[in-house]
Order: sequence, then C-alpha cells, then structure tokens
Amino acid sequence: MKSSHAAAMKQRRAAREQAKKDVTDYALAGLRRPHYAGVFRKIEGAATPTFLAKIELDGFERHLEIRISVQRDKAGQRYLKGLLSGVSLLSEARRFELTRDIGGADRYSGTIGLHGACLIVSVLPITTVNSGRIYLCHMEVLRETTDTGCRR
Repeated sequence: MKSSHAAAMKQRRAAREQAKKDVTDYALAGLRRPHYAGVFRKIEGAATPTFLAKIELDGFERHLEIRISVQRDKAGQRYLKGLLSGVSLLSEARRFELTRDIGGADRYSGTIGLHGACLIVSVLPITTVNSGRIYLCHMEVLRETTDTGCRR
C-alpha cells in the first residue's frame, strides 16, 4: 500500500515538474537567440530612480521590458532590484536582484531562474562618442539548466 502511494506521489511530482518546464518553454518561445540587448532609459517622475530597457523579440512583434530600480537597505547601502515584463511566467520568477560584478565599476548582473532555463541580466556602463554615459542591458538565455541553479 505504501509503495503504491509513494509511486503515485512520485508520478505526480514528475508530472508537475514537466508541466512547469513546458510552461517555461512556451513562455520563452520568442527567444530564439542566446543573447539580447537594449539601452536603459530613465523613467521620469518615479519615486525612486528607475530605468527601463526594451528588448525587441525576433519575428514575434513584441518586446520584453526590464525595469531596474535603485533601492537602499536599512544601512543606507544602494542595491538594484529588477522586474521582467512581457513573458508569461509565474509572478515569483519575474523579480530579481542584481549584484555588483567583481572588478567592474557600475557593472551589475542578476539571474532569473526558471524550470529548465535561466535568464541572466547584466547592466553594463558604456561611454558614447560624445563622452556621455549610457547603460546597456544584456540578457543571456540559457536553456536546459539544472534545477539547482543556472550553469554557464
């Protein structure tokens, strides 16, 4: 009796994981390339400094939006929070934190771990020809990742 119950539980768990992976595959169907890029623009009138990058998807006449906002913790340290829009994912998978990359001034990266896939979002400062400063959004799509995390 216990073995049939355990087998049924194992089957349901496997079916649930496969369904989550199928939803992720469907949601990421418009992402055909492994790398995408956009330029962050400041959103005027936001309560906290907020920046938005639009990434156009190839052939689907739609785009993704990556919104980054600057937050402060209780000690006054600055950190970045991100939000991905435009992909039909579970709500908890769309929010992410960005951490400062070691050895890079103003370079940040964050990970959105999905079932069987992973999106890595990087913020990169660039100096323009006119000596202005812009921030690029680089998004890398990794498929067939392990459940314990994203592998590069």
